[in-house]
Amino acid sequence: MKSNTWKAVTASANHLSHRALNTQGNMASLTSIRHLTENYYCPLYKQPTSGRSFSSNESIRAASPELQLPEQNNHHHHHHMPLSHHKSLPLFDFFSKSYAKTIPSYIFAHGASGFAKRRTRYTTPDNKLRLKNDHYYSIQIGEDAYFRRSDALGVADGVGGWAGVSAANAALYSRKLMHHAYLQLERFENIDDPCFYHYDEADPVSILQKSYEESMQEAQQEGIIGSCTACLAILRHEELRIANLGDCGISVIRHNDYVFRSEEQQHSFNFPYQLGTSSPDRPKDAQAFTVAVEKGDIIIMGSDGLFDNLFDKEILSIVKSQLSNTRPTRFLSIEPQKISDALAERAKYVSNCKLNVDSPFQVRAINEGLYYQGGKADDISVIVAIVKDCEDSPDRRL
Repeated sequence: MKSNTWKAVTASANHLSHRALNTQGNMASLTSIRHLTENYYCPLYKQPTSGRSFSSNESIRAASPELQLPEQNNHHHHHHMPLSHHKSLPLFDFFSKSYAKTIPSYIFAHGASGFAKRRTRYTTPDNKLRLKNDHYYSIQIGEDAYFRRSDALGVADGVGGWAGVSAANAALYSRKLMHHAYLQLERFENIDDPCFYHYDEADPVSILQKSYEESMQEAQQEGIIGSCTACLAILRHEELRIANLGDCGISVIRHNDYVFRSEEQQHSFNFPYQLGTSSPDRPKDAQAFTVAVEKGDIIIMGSDGLFDNLFDKEILSIVKSQLSNTRPTRFLSIEPQKISDALAERAKYVSNCKLNVDSPFQVRAINEGLYYQGGKADDISVIVAIVKDCEDSPDRRL
């Protein structure tokens, strides 16, 4: 936790203690402080009813047939692993024995790249200088949108099937969803918000639910319709917590091999699960995963513009080529921006080719009995994050 946050915690603890003293007329007991703290309500840490967990020495076989991960005992843990090592503790319990054990604390070093299928007014630059009329915390790439922080990543892909429908704007809807996801994560930084006391217990499915509610409300108020797929990933200590709905994707690479790869959610071929107007799918339908990560792990998140055009083995090959001049122990020398640039450039190249290239989308189309050749023209968004040690005073918004 950053130093200014510790000051805020101390101030808040003193404030709660002072409230208890005024109320009781004598020294507040630890029980009183616990009661005051636990009466706060935060909707963003409710544990999902289902999910899968993967330890740091386990692997998950990817949905795509060409990715073959090694067989291991206890391949899947079907029981749910709690999303936090510790129940939310009162402020004065931060120094109790339950915190005596050292828990790894990690953050992301991240980079992002993208290409719109066609030049549109929806595409926005990814930099810290925002336009004066741009009040969104998400970045637009065609109908894709994403955000990135040192403790969380998110990407959404606006469904192109709305094209030509009056009042439809899937690009704006996807951007709103990611914008509100970012805002929900900001709540964990605000000492005046109940969620401040539950930072370690943040749940991506609950955050996706709240973001969905806010986006739907705005869409109704503004008279727009649309839908999108979405993937959120939250880093808390050594846990990567994932919610994935639709055909965006996320993978974890360690020691030049996959240890995790999300699966697509499709109602049928090229018809993914999606959130938005007229869609029966809800955030609770998202796949939920908890993955144990280690320092130096490489996280690849992207829209289907990446995963429809590049096979998993090709993604891995590109990552390896970017690491070829990096010693394994020098994690800080790994440049996530260069990796994301390389992946996006290659995906763009394949997406524009109809001859002499194969693509995952082509393979799936042929398996459905359809004639298709080459890559798939689509918006492409790629986020690459490296797991590294948490600094003394990280700004999670960066």
